[in-house]
Amino acid sequence: MTHEPTNENNDNVNSDGADVGQATAKIGRARKITGIVLYSLLFAVLAFLIITLVWVIVDRCTSKSPVTSVYGHSFLVVATGSMSGTIEEGDMVIIAKTEDYKVGDIVTFLPEGDKVPTTHRIVRIDGENIYTRGDANGNAEDPRPITYENILGEVVSVIPNVGLFFSWFAFDFGWIYLVGIVAIIAIGIVLIKKIPSKKDEE
Repeated sequence: MTHEPTNENNDNVNSDGADVGQATAKIGRARKITGIVLYSLLFAVLAFLIITLVWVIVDRCTSKSPVTSVYGHSFLVVATGSMSGTIEEGDMVIIAKTEDYKVGDIVTFLPEGDKVPTTHRIVRIDGENIYTRGDANGNAEDPRPITYENILGEVVSVIPNVGLFFSWFAFDFGWIYLVGIVAIIAIGIVLIKKIPSKKDEE
C-alpha cells in the first residue's frame, strides 16, 4: 500500500513561522509607540519646567508688577472662599490689564500697604474710588475703597481646582514627585533603547 507525500508538516512550520513573524512585528510596533509616548511625556514635562523658569526670571527682572505676568496675563491661585459661588478656594484665575473697569467686573487688586492681592467684584464706582465686595460676603463691602492704580487686572478666566496642584507643587514638596516622574520616564526610555529589536537579533 503506497501513500502520497503530504505537506502537512511543512504547512505547520510555515504557519508557526508566520505567527512568530506577526508577533515580532506587533512587539516592534508596541515598542515604537511606547517610546514615542515616553519621549512626548519627557519633552512636555521638561518644556513646562523650562518655560515656567524663564517666565518667572524674565518677569521678575523686567517688571515692577507685584504679580508675575506673561503677555499681559497673570495666573493667581485663590486662597480664600470670599468669592465662593463664583470662584472657589483653590481655583486659578487668569487676569489681564484693561483700561475699562466697570461695575460687575471681577478684579484682582492690591491696596496700599497690602502684600497679598485680593480678587473681588466691583459693586460701585464713585469718582476715583472703586468699591468692591466678595460674592460670598453678602452685602458687606470691603472696608476700604481702591483706585484704578490698585487694580492688577480683570479676571478673564477661571480654571477650577488647578491652583491646588500649584500649591501642592510649591509648598508640599510636589517638585520632588515631579523630579521622580522625569527620572522614571528617562529610565523607561533608556530601557526601551536596550531592548533588542528584530534587526539586532538578525
